[in-house]
Amino acid sequence: MVTSGRRISKLAEVPLDIDLENVSDEDKEMELVEKIKHLFSANKISPNSFIFGMSGLHSLSRPVVLPLLPKAMQEEAMTREAKRLLPVTPEQLHISWQIVSSDESRMRAFIVALPRQTTNNLLHALDQAGLRPYLMDIKPLALARLIKEETAILIDAQETEFDIIILSEGFPQPMRTVSFPHDSLSYQEKLAIVKDELRRTVQFYNSNNPEKILPEETIVYISGEMADNPDSFESLSRELGYTVAPLTSPLKCPKQLDPSHYLVNVGLTLKELPRESGSLLANINTLPGDYLPKPMSRDRLLAIPAAVAAIGVVVAFIFIIQNTAGNIKATNEEIDANNFIITKKQAEKQKILENIDVLEEQIADLEIINDSFTIAYETISLSSDVVNDDINAVVDNVISGIELGSIAHVGNALHIVGSSPTEKEILEYARNLNETNRFDEIVVTKIRENNDAETQEYSLTLKLKGTD
Repeated sequence: MVTSGRRISKLAEVPLDIDLENVSDEDKEMELVEKIKHLFSANKISPNSFIFGMSGLHSLSRPVVLPLLPKAMQEEAMTREAKRLLPVTPEQLHISWQIVSSDESRMRAFIVALPRQTTNNLLHALDQAGLRPYLMDIKPLALARLIKEETAILIDAQETEFDIIILSEGFPQPMRTVSFPHDSLSYQEKLAIVKDELRRTVQFYNSNNPEKILPEETIVYISGEMADNPDSFESLSRELGYTVAPLTSPLKCPKQLDPSHYLVNVGLTLKELPRESGSLLANINTLPGDYLPKPMSRDRLLAIPAAVAAIGVVVAFIFIIQNTAGNIKATNEEIDANNFIITKKQAEKQKILENIDVLEEQIADLEIINDSFTIAYETISLSSDVVNDDINAVVDNVISGIELGSIAHVGNALHIVGSSPTEKEILEYARNLNETNRFDEIVVTKIRENNDAETQEYSLTLKLKGTD
């Protein structure tokens, strides 16, 4: 989407047209880079400002309430809180946060964590395509930015996944992105899954927020594939008891363009249009720190007046030379002075050359030390990659209904604790993990009924491949 202020000027898209399961990571990136380049060149787009959005799949978000802290302590407090709340270690995530409001005793913040490897791969592909975003967001937050009400529900269903967001007093809690079990589902099958997950999400929210349960007049906004089917509006409204309405864009758009399938792009645009944006309080730039545009340094700012001063000095010397051009004696004295300076500089140069020889010897020693550290780092990285792949297998094979409470990597095993509506989903989840062939043994160590939540609490122990 190309915009100018509040007006949409151009919409374009291009499919990948590639079976990503049967190609290498290098070919995937090459295909993605070429498609992006083609999309921009074919539509004659040369962005001056580029905002990027990515799926909310595997992203994590939490509202946080902390004691009021000085600015210098906030980052450390947020990192510690993320480590406490999130089921994955901070080292595997890019963590962004924003202080949304504060009073005399406490501050409210919102944390978003993105999978580090996936995010880095996408940003690297954009860089290869010649694009450097200065703002980034995840799809659920971008869509939530279109909602005017402080409390509402949003459902966005696409071909392979769907998002459910409950917006409460301007905070998205919870915010879920769920993959459909497989690509060959019919529309009715997808609708049934969405309804089931939405019902669970509403029950989860109401049970955890008894003081502010969702009121009967709550509006359910729909976007994506479901918004193209009017029957889904009536069906959802009848079963859930809420008013159902399509999500719309507040931006101006030429009549020949239809922004209904570009609402995520609209939400990204609203990051810089607060007057048109809805009630969402969080407006976090989730772009990792390493990719943020570098601010102009103080030295570079000072270099501008310094350059003007230097030009002034040069002009002054020109006038001096012109005024003394006829004075041969003065010129000779100046030449003698310059010769003295040159002799002095040559002596200093010789001393510098001697120092360079010493430094080169030190550099050689440091290179030997660096090689040792590099070998150690590569060894650690290899072990980290194996652990990451095991955890990714645990997360990627979660089926509908299964909730992950915690994942712990201890010694030669992974320990998973969570909840499920029935024992059936637990056993199916264990079978999915077994079919990955990443684990030597999968043991269901506990299944216990939680009468209060009407769920089954479970724990699994997964013995890692190649360990005793």
